[in-house]
Amino acid sequence: MAPAASTLPQKRKSDADGTPDDSVVQILPLGAGQEVGRSCIIVRYCGKTVMLDCGVHPGFFGIASLPFFDEVDLSEVDAMLVTHFHLDHCAAVPYVTGHTSFRGRVLMTHPTKAIVHTLLKDFVKVSKGGSGEGLYSERDLDAAMERTEVIDFHQTVDLDGIRVTAYRAGHVLGAAMFMVEVGGMRLLYTGDYSRIPDRHMPAADLPAQRPHIVVVESTYGVSRHLPREEREQRFVQRIHTAVARGGRVLLPVVALGRAQELLLILEEYWERHPELHGVPIYQASGLARRAISVYKAYIEMMNEDIKRAFTVANPFEFKHISHLKSAAHFDDSGMSRELFEAWCEDARNCVVIADFAVQGTLARDILGNPSEVMTRNGVKVPLRMQVDAISFSAHADFPQTSEFLDALQPPHVVLVHGEATEMGRLKKALEQHAAALNIPRALYMPKVTQPVLIEHRTERTAKAVGRLGEKAPAQGAAVRGLLVQSRGGARTLMHHDDLPRFTKLHPGRVVQRQAMPLHRPFSEVRLALEMMFEGTQGAGDLGRVDAAGGSPTKGGQILRIGDAVTLTYQPVEAASGASSGHAILEWCGGSDADMVADAVVAVVLQAAGQPPGLPAIEVQRHQALKAGDLEAVAAAELGIITALLNAQFGPARLDADQGLVFVEVNGQHVVINPKSGKVQCADAELRGRVERALERMHMALQPCDVSDI
Repeated sequence: MAPAASTLPQKRKSDADGTPDDSVVQILPLGAGQEVGRSCIIVRYCGKTVMLDCGVHPGFFGIASLPFFDEVDLSEVDAMLVTHFHLDHCAAVPYVTGHTSFRGRVLMTHPTKAIVHTLLKDFVKVSKGGSGEGLYSERDLDAAMERTEVIDFHQTVDLDGIRVTAYRAGHVLGAAMFMVEVGGMRLLYTGDYSRIPDRHMPAADLPAQRPHIVVVESTYGVSRHLPREEREQRFVQRIHTAVARGGRVLLPVVALGRAQELLLILEEYWERHPELHGVPIYQASGLARRAISVYKAYIEMMNEDIKRAFTVANPFEFKHISHLKSAAHFDDSGMSRELFEAWCEDARNCVVIADFAVQGTLARDILGNPSEVMTRNGVKVPLRMQVDAISFSAHADFPQTSEFLDALQPPHVVLVHGEATEMGRLKKALEQHAAALNIPRALYMPKVTQPVLIEHRTERTAKAVGRLGEKAPAQGAAVRGLLVQSRGGARTLMHHDDLPRFTKLHPGRVVQRQAMPLHRPFSEVRLALEMMFEGTQGAGDLGRVDAAGGSPTKGGQILRIGDAVTLTYQPVEAASGASSGHAILEWCGGSDADMVADAVVAVVLQAAGQPPGLPAIEVQRHQALKAGDLEAVAAAELGIITALLNAQFGPARLDADQGLVFVEVNGQHVVINPKSGKVQCADAELRGRVERALERMHMALQPCDVSDI
């Protein structure tokens, strides 16, 4: 069975504000949910938010054409990824960057950015209409392009914890699919894609990494495209027939993408048929004319056929196609509509719908074979011209989508960018296909603003290298080493000694030192250490320093306690001639070494005699206990703890008014509250050692209960 998920919000999966917790991926269509247009998908996971595409709906105008941005807090969106330059995927970008709280990063490929700027300049003029007010201005567009970053195919960019990799989508020049990885969760967003190469574009890539979730277009549902050769043959024959009977042919197609594909087909056909050389072909889009220079510049992003042709001449230098000079006065849809109304009553003429026809458009209406159409002036006129649909749409059909998902094997598939009926058919067909092959897969087809919540438990993998990789551990056995993650996200497990070999990192060592005064001969201290710790051995001699800091004399010693602690004894000549000195402990910081060092300190303190002044304080405490003077008892215990801290950690100062003891150890300031047992110190390991020592001191000061003896 496929992992559990839902298309409705679940309170147990979310925080109080509706944001999913770190184990749930939320996919929220702000557009393109059971519709074609205004593609905009929000993905949330592990505190990160990504916006996939940001387009408008071709069937609506103004604010009504925008995605439902008010459903989210756009200030929380970390990144916007734009797949390609078609209006239904990019036209709302300047609105979001210039008129909302969005502050994230914007990414698209090089050719997409180049064409988007040109395309949206026209869109700004067209969207103003007669009112003079559009969704945004050219200044908003320029500002949006200024902050837009570019990404290459197969490049991975780290956006503060969001890893984004771009793959070829094959749809139009520069179109990308995006693999988004957050916290080990991988989601592939196809945008518009095609797995079949055409005249100028290669097929979409098949990512090497398996995604956990695929958000895939479903434009053509369960339909199957005709083979490319058959489509082209039918297309040119239809045009040739219409021209031969004296008719005109209208090809209303988007100015970028399919227009270039059809121009390449017509150019080749006209070249092979001299009888057609006197028949003009006009390209009536000023935008397409301006974009040709971009196509000429990015030949290396097209397929091998175009690259081979480029070695002879640039395929986009057309001989048989002219640009209609008056096109500068019309937008693309306006020109097509004007020509259609002028030609629709003549039966010799023909219109070929070569791309996907969105609901609510004239192209969709005339495919229903009406006997008459309504002009823009509100007049009904007869429709006598021939209407044909020959799809050159570079969207995946059912076989492409099914094979693509079988190759990727994602456990979750979210369908977007499709009309509800076709999307439903595709969902059912893919579910039946997965069940027949016993593939665990869950499919979802959310409406606009309807979230999909998918539980995800991250599995992390790491490559063992160096001495850890020499021998495979037994199944289920523990492996101990350093886990290193590169900026690209690759994780490597290695022995700490191999760190400089496989990385640019070098291990560091934190050396701890602690000095304690000794009040008895060092031989007694050494004997106690040898009895307590097996393997205690001498490691050399040191000089002897007099109390005034004079020249060294013999008598100093170095002991090694196991592999963790080195103890250095420095004798000091006292004026009285009594035996005294300092024991200096040194070890590399770490949990194991710190534990051994604390035990050594306890043994040294016990064997080295009481610190000066401590017996007198103990007498005061005893007398206060007999008298029942609790304040005096507390004051004496503060003094005892201060003396013990001084002996173990170095100079300790008691502030009786505050009830605090201040100690400085190797430059680290420690503030101790003996009454509450709280210790303040920036060094967590040192703080832990002082807390443990303080706990032992409190235990030593507790009175014994002898009532049961």
